[in-house]
Amino acid sequence: NGMDPPEHTPYRRIIEPYFGAERMAAFEPICREIAEDLAASVLHQDRIEVMADFAQPFALRIQCAFMGWPLNLQEPLLSWATRNAQATLARDRSALEELAKEFNALIADLLRDRRQAGAGADEDVTSALMQEQVDGRPLNDQEIASILRNWTVGEVGTIAASVGILAQFLAAHPDIQQQLRHARLNISPLGQ
Repeated sequence: NGMDPPEHTPYRRIIEPYFGAERMAAFEPICREIAEDLAASVLHQDRIEVMADFAQPFALRIQCAFMGWPLNLQEPLLSWATRNAQATLARDRSALEELAKEFNALIADLLRDRRQAGAGADEDVTSALMQEQVDGRPLNDQEIASILRNWTVGEVGTIAASVGILAQFLAAHPDIQQQLRHARLNISPLGQ
């Protein structure tokens, strides 16, 4: 985050492919499965708080799935992201520094586990970043943690907010809800 070109350019070059069309298309079914699972878990309720009951859990689960992180990191990540957002809004540099150290420790554990697994480590985004190089040298743990922290801060909040925006839009447009229901059931809106 604190870099400008040309220093930033080689880092940007290695991270852009992680969000390329092919990789995202391969990840889409996982996102659908998570969304369907979460929807099924809240459908029986009369009312839900969309952000707390669906959007945030969805964002956390797909973040963990994308990165190759265990699901038991969801609660610590939610706590961390909430505290990070509060410290950012308060412009509390001391708290942000401590939160960065906390995140780095979490990532250090994940990287250690992958190194201990050696060739048996899962092939996931976190493991792939461990193989990346900048200027002819491997990324160090601090650089990997920085990339993953930026992705986590940016993605979890953005994904949850996007789900909330879509939910509000659909609530205000019952006609589009109906079109989506028909499309899901493979029935045309005109009943043909």
